[in-house]
Amino acid sequence: MRQRKFTHKILWIATLMIYLYLLTKLILFKGGSVDFEIVRVQFMAFLHQPDLIHTRTVNLTPFQEISRDWNSLSLHRPGTAIHLVGNVLAFIPMGVFIPVLMGYKWLSGANVFLLSLLLSLGYEVTQLLTGMGIFDVDDLMLNTLGGLIGYIMFTMVIGMKQLLVGGESRVAKKNYNAKESHV
Repeated sequence: MRQRKFTHKILWIATLMIYLYLLTKLILFKGGSVDFEIVRVQFMAFLHQPDLIHTRTVNLTPFQEISRDWNSLSLHRPGTAIHLVGNVLAFIPMGVFIPVLMGYKWLSGANVFLLSLLLSLGYEVTQLLTGMGIFDVDDLMLNTLGGLIGYIMFTMVIGMKQLLVGGESRVAKKNYNAKESHV
């Protein structure tokens, strides 16, 4: 049983690594081939010329891009919907990986919030420092929301499983003792 649990955890970790690779490919390399040498070269260029930070496009105004994308949603501009929905969908798996790998503790939701935010912040700061994208506070919010939606969906599935399959109830139950008189 212990070996099975260990194997199960290793599979989850391997799946998490694949997910993070694909997420990095999507966010930093815009779906192209992953080449961390490019990231290193871009970062070293920034270190040699820190004034490059002023040439980067940055959005620090919450809801600016979200409202712009929302207002321009149409069938003729599918990129806006992809930006809105894609940022949320990309982080939904985080809402599953975190509670599974960290255990189903009552603070799992807070862990999902914090780790989704930190992972998204890591990508956004990397984009800022390397110029491989745009630092956008709205992306932070949408990515974190995606992690929380994934967590809510995960807890709903676990709850439905416990209802359908059964499991320990959190309600205290009184054990029946046949030797006691019952009136």
